[in-house]
Parts: sequence; structure tokens; C-alpha cells
Amino acid sequence: MGVTLGPDDLVLSSGSLDNPSIEVLVEAAVIGGFAGLTLWPAIYPPDPTIGERIRDAGLAVVDMDAVIVWVGPDDPGGPYYEEAPRELVFEAAAALGATGVNSLLVCAGSATREQATEAMADLADQGTSVGVDVFMEFSRSRPIPDPRTSAEVVAATGRANCGLTVDFWHVHYGPGDFSDFASIPGRLVGAIQLNDAPMEFPDDLGWATRYRRCVPGEGVMDLAGALRTIRAAGSVAPVTLEVFDSDRLEAMGPVGFARLLGDATRRVLEEARG
Repeated sequence: MGVTLGPDDLVLSSGSLDNPSIEVLVEAAVIGGFAGLTLWPAIYPPDPTIGERIRDAGLAVVDMDAVIVWVGPDDPGGPYYEEAPRELVFEAAAALGATGVNSLLVCAGSATREQATEAMADLADQGTSVGVDVFMEFSRSRPIPDPRTSAEVVAATGRANCGLTVDFWHVHYGPGDFSDFASIPGRLVGAIQLNDAPMEFPDDLGWATRYRRCVPGEGVMDLAGALRTIRAAGSVAPVTLEVFDSDRLEAMGPVGFARLLGDATRRVLEEARG
């Protein structure tokens, strides 16, 4: 079982640094002032020595991101993106001492709440077998796209280890908005992925999602206000930085970019507490 972090802790997603070697990732996280890491299991295998390297640096492995689950009929079989196989994700979570596994639901057309609930319940049961929580990440391109319905789905599983991943980018681009979290029990928000968004709607949202997110405080979101709403509802999840900005990363390097992300986010958290 991994170390559980709290609301004042910052977590660095390996994807923000384009998944470098574990040595570079750990160095960047320590210099940036992070307490933990979220790892992409397709890049970082279930090798216990990786977990030891992370823990020796005083860091925790928070989430493995992500397992992809088909819901509804006509499953073509994975892989659906570039993800690691489902079993490998949970194996990595156990081997590296992660506390959670993020998940994305995919389908050919639409899926019912019942199908999504069944899929998440099954994932949660698998998570229980290795001692981890399981979170569902929603977005406009997912079968369950909005915060409120997503919360209803994870609550309907009846599993205490099933919750939501709230990626600020996906909330910003809807459907739904941050005000929805005032009526969502905070205990259901198990993971927070922080980033910011540009003033203009991207010409290609899918491309921008992967390569052109903004550093916290450099975009148009009211990050502090959104965090206050989520915290007021009772969420104590740590804040994970998931900022994909390939140009900035190339210009600054992994360590420089991690330091920028940490410093920028601490300013946001200070504003949220004020």
C-alpha cells in the first residue's frame, strides 16, 4: 500500500515531462517541490526497483494513468490508444506502491449509465484486489461526459474505492462547469489534475489537449475559485500537474519546466486558501 498524500501536496504527472527516464523524472520532481508522481504504466513497467528509486527520493507514487475500458457493445478489443494492457496497469500499481489507478471509458457511440456503472464497479473490485482506489476521468469525448452524471455513476457502484478524476481542462471545455462540484460530495473526488486553458478556443481541441495546455495562472480559468469549490465540498485529493506543453518543455527542459509548474501551482494554492 502506498503513501496517501493530502490537499496541500503537489503531484507531478510523468506525462507533463513527456515521460523521461525515471532518474530525470525524480530529479525534476524533487527540484520542483513535488511530493509524489503519477506514472504512465505504458512507459514505467511494474519493476519494484522503480518504486524504490522514487521512495528513496522522498516521493510517493500516487496514480497509474490510465487503464482504458470499453463500455457498451461492439468492443473491437484493445489497445484503444497507446495504453498498457489493463492487467499490466494494476500489476504496475501493486509493484510500484501506487494508491490509485485512473481510468477512461470508451465506446463506439453512446453508453448507458448502467453500463458505465458496471464497468467502474468491475474496475473497483480489481483495484480492491491490489489495494488501490480507482477513478473515472470524464470529458466531452467520453461516454459519461459531465461532472454530475459521472459522480452519479461512481456513487452507484457502491464501492468505497471508486471515485472521480477531475481534469480541469475537461471541465473547462464542458459539458458542465466547476460550479457543479458544489453539489458533488467531495469524497467522490479522488484525483485532481490541474492545468489552465488559453483565451481562444483551440482550432483543434484534441491536439491542444495533448500538446498545448497552459501552465496554471497563465490561462483563463479561475483555478483558485474552482479549487475552493471542490475543497468546500470535502475533497482532500492532492493536486496533480498535468500540463502538456511540448514547446515550453523543449525550451526549458524537464527540470526547468517542473520547477515552473511547482512554483506556479503554489501561487494558485495560496490564492485558493486566501
